[in-house]
Amino acid sequence: MKKTILLFAVAVCLTANNACTNANKNSSDQQKTTVQNQGSNVTLKVQGVCEMCRERIEIAARSIEGVVSASWDSESKQLRLSYNAEKTSIEAISKAIAKAGHDTEQDNANNKTYSDLPPCCQYRG
Repeated sequence: MKKTILLFAVAVCLTANNACTNANKNSSDQQKTTVQNQGSNVTLKVQGVCEMCRERIEIAARSIEGVVSASWDSESKQLRLSYNAEKTSIEAISKAIAKAGHDTEQDNANNKTYSDLPPCCQYRG
C-alpha cells in the first residue's frame, strides 16, 4: 500500500513539473516573439568621409532612446541600425543624424551645422 501511495505521489509530482515546464516554455516563446516584433533592422544612407564622421554619426544615432546598435561604413555610406520600433522611428534617428551635421537619404543637415564640421568631414562638393 505504501508503494502504491508513493508511486501515485511521484506521478502527480512529475505531471505537475511537466505542466510547469510547458507553461514556462510557451511564455518564453511568446516573449521572444514580442521582442522580435518590436525590433527593426534597417540600413540608412548617411553622408560622411572619415572615422570622425563615423563616430559622430553612430553617437547621434545611439543618442535616440530605443536604438540598440548603429554601425556606419565609410565606403558604402550605409548605417546599419537596430532599434525598438515601439520607442523610436527611422525618421527620428535620421533627424538626429542630420542635426549632428550629416545628410541622410531623408534629411539634410543645415548649412551652419555642416560648415562647422572639421574640413576633413565636409563631403559636399
